[in-house]
Amino acid sequence: MLEMISAALRRKRPPTHSLFDTVSMEFRVGLFDIDLNMHLNNAKYLKFMDRARLEHAVSTGLLDKMLQARCNVVVANTEIAYVRELRPYQQFSLETRVLGWDDKYLYFDQRFMSQGKLHTHALLRVVHQYGGKPISPQAVQEMTGMNLQSPALPEYVEQWKKLLMTKKRYTEN
Repeated sequence: MLEMISAALRRKRPPTHSLFDTVSMEFRVGLFDIDLNMHLNNAKYLKFMDRARLEHAVSTGLLDKMLQARCNVVVANTEIAYVRELRPYQQFSLETRVLGWDDKYLYFDQRFMSQGKLHTHALLRVVHQYGGKPISPQAVQEMTGMNLQSPALPEYVEQWKKLLMTKKRYTEN
């Protein structure tokens, strides 16, 4: 809750990053963040990722523009690869960047790094909403006045999108 209040207070400051810049935050694994295996609990990764995306939105100016346009985002899909564990009291940085968008989703890349090594990698796609209904990233661009072009999405994102379509077809049967 304090993070949300802090973000709301800071949202009017001038942006320090552009939308496609990597925004990095420093964290440390706390005792209440670990599980029985004495490493960072899987659910805590998502909490750190939420916090880092919020910071990305504040430092790029996106949060202020979205609130002014009365838009919000909802996470639609997450894919996480746990490469190395994070242990109690271990310091790590969480790097967050926007990869781009397609006709429906905005894509994020988030990386947990410690001592120069990748520990966890996550892909997310979010859907924008206005009035409780999904809207396209292009509509958000118009509503916020950002008018940016999306770079081509990396091949690994395109492959992930294909996997998600396959899953969708499978679950519909």
